[in-house]
Amino acid sequence: MTAFYDPFMASLEKVLIRHRTDLLSQTKGIVLEVGAGTGVNFELYPEDVTVYAVEPSTPMYKKALKKLNRPNIHLFNIGLEEVENYPEIPKEFDFIASMLVLCTIADPEKAAKTYYKMLKPTGKLLVLEHIHSEGKLYGTFQKMVNPVWRPFADGCNLTRRQDKILKRNGFKPLKEEYFTLGTDWYKAVMTKKS
Repeated sequence: MTAFYDPFMASLEKVLIRHRTDLLSQTKGIVLEVGAGTGVNFELYPEDVTVYAVEPSTPMYKKALKKLNRPNIHLFNIGLEEVENYPEIPKEFDFIASMLVLCTIADPEKAAKTYYKMLKPTGKLLVLEHIHSEGKLYGTFQKMVNPVWRPFADGCNLTRRQDKILKRNGFKPLKEEYFTLGTDWYKAVMTKKS
């Protein structure tokens, strides 16, 4: 699937780029990007931020490495669970970018708790994720195709509600938006609940 990822996503990314740009243009200080994929976000970061991007899939990491041409971005072939024990990566972040990643992480509840732990008290979580539809017809369709879709799409899960996962694990939205692009999407700037 990795070899076809960028071409497969090309038409969708023409629309998503606006959402990615809107979120990432807000970043300042030190940023953790979880699930860098093929590096589609790299060119969208301001030049004065320091980005630590992690990607556990070696084929995806190799594709992202080819797009890495800025000294302020550091890319690592590791998963989120390894970040805390990786000496080259800070332990606290001003921003965490979670874009099209919580659908594939094996334990999204644990990932949300890790985000909470690693985000500074005044930090912001930037979220762009497709979510399970609440529409009965399409939601049922997603449940039916999910077992076939997941192995084809590198573990992508169509039946998760990342918005709810993050909210029940300590995050509140400062801004949020729900929209539809073939499937339902969630976009948010979140902070820790006080």
